[in-house]
Formats: sequence, structure tokens, C-alpha cells
Amino acid sequence: MDRITKSFLDDFSKSQQINTADTSKLFEHFVNYSIVSREYDDSFEIQDISVGDGGDCGIDGIAIIANGKLISSVEEIDGLIEMNKSLQEVKYIMIQSKTSQSFDGGEIGTFGFGVNDFFSETPQLVRNEFIKEKSKIIEYIISKFPQMKEKPSCIMYYVTTGKWLNDTNLTARIDIIKRDIMDLNLFKEVEFHSIDADTIQRFYRSTKDNIIKEINFENKVLLPEIEGIEQAYLGTLPLEEYFKLIIDESEKIRKSIFYDNVRDFQGENAVNQEINDTLQSSDASSFVVLNNGVTLVAKTLTNIRNKFTLEDYQVVNGCQTSHVLYNNRENINEKNVHLPIKLISTKNEDIINKIIKATNRQTEVTDEQLIALLDFHKKLESFYQTFEGPSKLYYERRSKQYNSVSEIEKVRIVTIPTQLKSFASMFLDQPHIASRFYGILVKDMTGKTFNENHELLPYYTGAYALYKLEFYFRNKSIDGIYRKFRFQMLMMLRYLINGEDMPSLNSKKINSYCEKINVVLNDQNKFLEAIKDVTSIINDVVSDLKDSEASKRQYLNEEYLKNIKSIQNI
Repeated sequence: MDRITKSFLDDFSKSQQINTADTSKLFEHFVNYSIVSREYDDSFEIQDISVGDGGDCGIDGIAIIANGKLISSVEEIDGLIEMNKSLQEVKYIMIQSKTSQSFDGGEIGTFGFGVNDFFSETPQLVRNEFIKEKSKIIEYIISKFPQMKEKPSCIMYYVTTGKWLNDTNLTARIDIIKRDIMDLNLFKEVEFHSIDADTIQRFYRSTKDNIIKEINFENKVLLPEIEGIEQAYLGTLPLEEYFKLIIDESEKIRKSIFYDNVRDFQGENAVNQEINDTLQSSDASSFVVLNNGVTLVAKTLTNIRNKFTLEDYQVVNGCQTSHVLYNNRENINEKNVHLPIKLISTKNEDIINKIIKATNRQTEVTDEQLIALLDFHKKLESFYQTFEGPSKLYYERRSKQYNSVSEIEKVRIVTIPTQLKSFASMFLDQPHIASRFYGILVKDMTGKTFNENHELLPYYTGAYALYKLEFYFRNKSIDGIYRKFRFQMLMMLRYLINGEDMPSLNSKKINSYCEKINVVLNDQNKFLEAIKDVTSIINDVVSDLKDSEASKRQYLNEEYLKNIKSIQNI
């Protein structure tokens, strides 16, 4: 392995807090992270995409992405269909990595055979638990084909530390692999990417970059000075300029720039169909007067004449329009079709929130969809900032908020979905719901979580406990077979440390209650000793630890707690 790639591995190891002398395994994680980050625009856990040793079908990484969401359970598929009425786009990312400095035809063939067998109705290869679980999700997606707009894509990545030279024999072998997998009749397309050292380094580097884009904005009017806003413009953009902002170098739509948008893409609803019809008609140029346009907010905006450079920007209104435009990009003249634009530059979070709320009032928006805008989350972010040293975590209200801050270890970032699941598991005794789709969770937990009257420390404590668990799982201090029970472990830890009686979440007494938990979390010996008790209880309660459904059974929660109480004599 070359020295530059080694330096990237060192940086990755520090960022993800992975302590291992196994360079091959670290390289697998590095590759999986770099590639899935390219395909998926939000935070994720390495363990959720890494296959593991033995029975891996020659595959090192698997990511299932549906409607722009990384899928870890069949419940999330049901949630997506319930929220969006269909599955708009499904991608299967399959990864194999080798530390060797060459591309070997035999190894490529093994990878191709493994992927083919993975999707086969009659698989022949031995499968580990991770492979079985992912296969189960894919079989469930296949059963939902009537709710899918089109067949999924299969995207394969084969990575080495060498240099890809487009060898004719290797290219021919890859073509055969793609043809054989297409013959399964499961996919609209099969891609195979041969990734060398330079490319994987570039992929990893891009995980740390802020999005900075330049556009030519000619048709505009500068708005009068507004307190708290550095610059604001109204105007129109030709689509070829707007696409520079929303499409990445791989010709994929940038999902992360819509994170602050309160409505995810809703597919072919009536409004989106009208936009679609206009774009596909002979009168597409009238789009500019028929559409409300989009609103962009940039933290940094500079311009020289008509050249505007946007940094750290979001599309805060116009998610539906942007996606329909993207889906029609092959059928429209990007120079002749224009889009109304409101471009605002401000770093003031209060003003950004007001803009989002105001621009989204034109259509029905539920309180649940506005969750990222609540003042509670701003307070929680500030509260997280009061912690220092080894217990420091970062609350991320906006996707990739800390992406360009190189000194932050990425595993210390807590997203809103992670916060909701960890808090509900530890303090509401609801660990069984963690596998559900986030949008459904938000609806189900409204009023019970992110309540303005709640003290903030329980939220931090729940997230910190999950962070600690994930750290020890990553570094093999806790057997990975228990990871599917990590949310049940959060619940049990609270009872084990503090007993049954918990103060109200809006009482100051809950803070001292949480501090007692945090003392154990900060003491490695005490924490791992508590984990021994917790895993012992799981062994007693769960008859088959390999059962992927065991962590979703609500009735088992009572059994866990009965065992905890017998230990505590409470």
C-alpha cells in the first residue's frame, strides 16, 4: 500500500475511532465509508454496511438505498411506502476491496459470482448473518415491486490500491459479470466501477468538503437591505445553471442540500405531475411563469458581476420542483427553460428558520415535518456544546453541518434520528421501535420526544450511551452478535444503574439521575461490567441470538426488565 493511501487510512481510523492493527479490515471499512458516502448524503454507522468475516459471498460492503434513505430493516421499507406511497428509486451498492496493488481477474470474477449468488433465488454460497439480513430486505423489496416506479439499480465497486488501466481482458470479464447479473431480470441497470488508489482517495477527501458552486446569475434584482441578511436577490436561472447547484459530479441529485426542506420528494402526486406535464410539453419555456420557483439560502455568497459563488447552501423551498426537473433533465432544453429563484445569504439561524417556515406555508406542512426547525433542537445543539474532552458530542440539526470541520471525529456527531431513537429507547422504554422508518417514528413519538418542557441532559445521556456502545462494538470489546440489541441495551443500562424509579423528564431531578448513568459511561471498567450483566440477560431472554426479529418484539422488553429487577432486587 502506498504512503498516501496509508495516511488516508490513519485519518479515517482517527475520525471513526477504529483501533485495529488489521490493515486489510481497516481498508475495507475505509472503502465502504468512502463509497457509500458518495451514494448516500447523510450520516451512517460503518457496522450497518460492513459484511464481516466468513460467509461473506466475496462481498465486503452492502448498502441498500431507497428514496434516498439508507435501509436497515423491512420496517423502513413499509414506512417509506406509507409516507411516499411508493418506492421512487432503489439502489443496491455492492463493494469488494483488496489492499493489493493490482486488479486481478480471478478476484474480480469471485466478486461477480458472489454478487450474482447473493441475488439468486437459489443461492449456493454459505451466508453469514449480515448477508442473510440484507438478503431478507432485498426479498421484501422484490415483493413490493408493484409499489415501485422502476426496477432497482445494482452498482458494484471493486477497489484496490493499484492503478486501473482499462485492461482489455479485465474489461471483458467485467462485461460478462454485468450481463450475467442483468440476466436475473431484477435490475434496470448494472454498473461496475473499478476503483484505484487515486480514485478512492478522492472519494474520501470529498466526504470532508463543503459544497462550493459557481453559477452565472444574470437575470436578477438586488433586494433592499434587510436586517440579519447579508444579500438577497430575486431572479431567474436557466436550468443549466441551476443543475450545477443540485447535481453532483456523478450526475446524481445532491440529497443533502434538501435536508432543511420540510417535505421530502413525494413522487408523482398531482402537483408534481403538473410540473412534469409542463416540462414535457411543447410549451416548456412557459415553466418560468407557471412555477413558484425555489428558495436557496447560502451561509456564504460572493459575486463578481454575474458570477456568484455559493458555499454551504440549502434549497429550503422547492424540493418537489427540483426533483421533477432533475428527472426530466434528458428531455428539456436546459438553456431555454428558466426557473424563478430567490437567493438569500445569511448565517443567522433564526432568520433561516423564519424563511423556511414562511416559504413552506403555501402548501400543507405538518408539525412533524417541521421538527428540524423547533427551538428545542437549537437549545439542544447549544447544550451539547457545553461538554468537553472525551465526552464531547456534536448535535447535527442539518445534514453535513460539521462535514468540513476536520478535527471532529465523525462518530461523535449525533443526528436527529439517532437522538430520537436513543432517547426513546433509554428513557421511554421503547427500544423495539428503533428499526422503524424515521418519518413514522416522528409521527408516533410526537409530544413524547423533543418536548419544550423536557430537561436536556437525558437527550445527551441517551446519545452518549449509544456512542459508547458503538465504540465498543466497532473495536470488538463487545461481541457483534449483540449489536442488533443495542437499543434494548440502552434501556437495560438505565434500569441496571438507577433502578426502576425515574424522575419526570421535566423535573430538575432527572439531571442527577442522568449524571449517575454518565459516571458509569465514563468509567470503562464499570461500563463493560454493566454490559456483561446486560448481555447475560439477553442470553437468558432470547432463545436465538441470530434471530433478526428478536430486537423488534415489544413483549421481550418486560422479560429484560424482570431480569434486571431480579439482579437489583427491586
